[in-house]
Amino acid sequence: MLIAAIQKKRIGNLDFKSLRQEAGKSAMGREEIMRRSLVVVVAVVCLALLASADFASAQFYNDKTVRVTVGFSAGGGFDLWARLVARHLGKQIPGNPTVIVENVTGAGGLIQTNQLFKATKPDGLTIGHINGGLILGQVLGQPGYDFEPQKFIYIGAANKENAVFIFGKKSGITSAEKWQTSPVPVKIGGLVPGNFVDNMDRVMKDVLGFPTHIVTGYKGTADVLIAADSGELAGGPPSWDGVKVSRKSALDAGDMIAVLQCVAKPLKELPNVPKMIDFAKTEEQKKFVQIIVHYANDYSRPFAVPPGTPNDRVEILRKAFQDTMKDKEFLAEIDKMKLTLDPTSAEELTAAVLNSAKLDQATKAKLKDILFKQ
Repeated sequence: MLIAAIQKKRIGNLDFKSLRQEAGKSAMGREEIMRRSLVVVVAVVCLALLASADFASAQFYNDKTVRVTVGFSAGGGFDLWARLVARHLGKQIPGNPTVIVENVTGAGGLIQTNQLFKATKPDGLTIGHINGGLILGQVLGQPGYDFEPQKFIYIGAANKENAVFIFGKKSGITSAEKWQTSPVPVKIGGLVPGNFVDNMDRVMKDVLGFPTHIVTGYKGTADVLIAADSGELAGGPPSWDGVKVSRKSALDAGDMIAVLQCVAKPLKELPNVPKMIDFAKTEEQKKFVQIIVHYANDYSRPFAVPPGTPNDRVEILRKAFQDTMKDKEFLAEIDKMKLTLDPTSAEELTAAVLNSAKLDQATKAKLKDILFKQ
């Protein structure tokens, strides 16, 4: 550019201002080329580093075993869904690790949840299918709840608790109205104060005033239903998905009866079974049903990993979980089992759990009295 400018002028009559401008443009051009070249080099290096990191992350799960822990005994709703997800999750994780389910029973899932939070290595190899019903108890400051739900890293959820009170025919309680008007307290099963099952029991007894005798201490809802079979209990509130699979023949034969559903909207298979909130008469009753039953149902069935799990492994597991929810074989199995798929993203779970802590002190005190008073 500088030579071209000189050639256009006579040597005796040079326009030095123009020459300086042309020279400046030339230098700026060289600087721009150098700057752009540097940007390209940096971008290539960054992409190479990212690719290397992605490759290392993907390679981590090669030849590994991933555990999915469940806080309840085999045969219940949590166990059912944990095993269903586990059968399909491994093929969505790079490296296709083996995925196994381990039952860590006791205290209505509290032992497993505490263990996942404070005693499980945060290496991305252990996922807990935890009882979200315990979250409200921790928010209310219950002793022994040695976990902080806001610090768990949520992977996703495949469905919700959607509890339904199921009674054995021999109990004589064949409808919610018969329960409400029973001349003697109706015996229903629980696991431990503060979990979702016992919370449903407490709402019926202490919020809605149904004549109820709660017998707690069972390892899972499968055990509650066994006790109902023998007449030891009238029944209890298992997850609808779990009971409609495990007790299909008894339900079809009328030996077990769904009398009340603990959901905001009726389940499609139970259009004529009343909802818990239908029996709430005062605004306070409605408020407590919404907090204890409806809101808690949104985070009732999360899959989570311990705090401190590396971000790259969290992202791998979250993507694998989302991909599992769309997997054709997974969907075919759900359809065959006639289960209800109602997935919740990690972000939605995280937001719901954070919102659970936003209760005023007066409401917390009343909830504590309802759910934990002996």
